[in-house]
Amino acid sequence: MKIIYYSHGFFADCDFPLIRELQRRGHDLEYYLPVASFRLKSSLLDLGKLYPKTGIFSASVYPAFQIYKDEIDLSKVFVVNQTHKQKWHPINLLLQAKLALKFIRKKPDIIHITLPPSMMMNLLYLVKDKLVLTLHDPFTHSGRKDKQGERDRVRAFRHINKLILLNKNQVEEFMNAYKVSRDNIFVSKLGMYDSITRVSPIPFISKRPYILFFGLIAEYKGVEFLMRAMQKIHNQHPNVKLVVAGGGKFYFDTKPFNALDYIEIHNHYINVPELAGMLKGCLFSVCPYKDATQSGVIQTAFSLNVPMVVTNVGALPEVVKDGETGLVVPPCDVDALANAMNHLIEHPELLESMRNNIEKNWKPSMGWGPIADKYIECYTRN
Repeated sequence: MKIIYYSHGFFADCDFPLIRELQRRGHDLEYYLPVASFRLKSSLLDLGKLYPKTGIFSASVYPAFQIYKDEIDLSKVFVVNQTHKQKWHPINLLLQAKLALKFIRKKPDIIHITLPPSMMMNLLYLVKDKLVLTLHDPFTHSGRKDKQGERDRVRAFRHINKLILLNKNQVEEFMNAYKVSRDNIFVSKLGMYDSITRVSPIPFISKRPYILFFGLIAEYKGVEFLMRAMQKIHNQHPNVKLVVAGGGKFYFDTKPFNALDYIEIHNHYINVPELAGMLKGCLFSVCPYKDATQSGVIQTAFSLNVPMVVTNVGALPEVVKDGETGLVVPPCDVDALANAMNHLIEHPELLESMRNNIEKNWKPSMGWGPIADKYIECYTRN
């Protein structure tokens, strides 16, 4: 099968293992990623300096891809390189039009996208019967609503008849909200984000045991509730600290927390070797989200056998089995979050049991083979 897979760097951690499995099965898959000056660091990729030409190039123009040369066929990976920062710059629009027409002229069996088409990429609707859209976010996260983005979403749901959702919990709600037929929805899941296991970790040096939050700082992540919970933790466990690691702008006043020596903030992009070191050294990790769909944070942490405390939103409790691989608490509840964290700190034997459950039960069920089967089923359905 001839597949064009057009995605974005922030999905690379789930794209790479899926592409690896599809290529292993002999499918002719070409993978395209947009790159711009504001999109050089995301997920698995820290591309360094922007390649100075606008156009569609082999991924070899960015040496950072070489770390994954044994994982996917890099000769089939291409970057859509944008040197102009303005979204509506004529050269960027022309590049998008060239890309869409290139996809159409290649006459693939499938054009798989991971965001609804926008601007000149709407040309893809000329071959809408070939389109498959993976919806990482069936609903827009709080604090990220965008009128034009929502219009793009509604148009995509109306014209693309193969939509992939990555959790069961939100199917009915999505169908009702957007008036989408159940016949147009395929349900898959995220597998193990095992790319992080293929790098050499950079050890994270800490004199104290620590709890880890990692990922992009955004309003829906609920980091303020985690920091307030940590203040309660400190009263009982003054030797334990919280490490908050990730880029993005804090959306709340962090001044009350900045002077606390038991909250350590690393407010920058954390590359994969750094993250691997942080995960290998932490007690457990926390997703204190206010709302969510599913989270690659869990898939990444579990890939290194790290238990999670998560909130009961979206598909998070579908992935984290309460009491087995982590703990599930209500969202926006500082006391419940602090109690769960305290419980794990005070019961190291439970943490060890959770690590064993992740290794023995979760990992065997998270291989990409069955997931690839679902994608092929979607691709081939008339």
